[in-house]
Amino acid sequence: KALDKSVAEATQTRKAENAEYRETMASDKSAKELIGVAKNRLSQFYSPKLASEQDKPATPALVQVAAHSAATDAGAPAPPPETWDVYQKKGEESSGV
Repeated sequence: KALDKSVAEATQTRKAENAEYRETMASDKSAKELIGVAKNRLSQFYSPKLASEQDKPATPALVQVAAHSAATDAGAPAPPPETWDVYQKKGEESSGV
């Protein structure tokens, strides 16, 4: 009976330690990913030419804008808005200084 009791206690201890270990590993993994993201952003800010292309985030907003503009494009563009008279160069006059 004493052996069974000690085995049960050891099992409970191992289960508790395993749960703690899994929780620690999960938080470590998320911390490493966060550090990687921060490191990539800093490298993009301080040296954008050297930043790796694979680490740059995808830009779905640009894709949506292109898709939206392609969907609403129904032919010729709208005429330009009304402005003042046509631009004319003043000439060689001087206001004098």
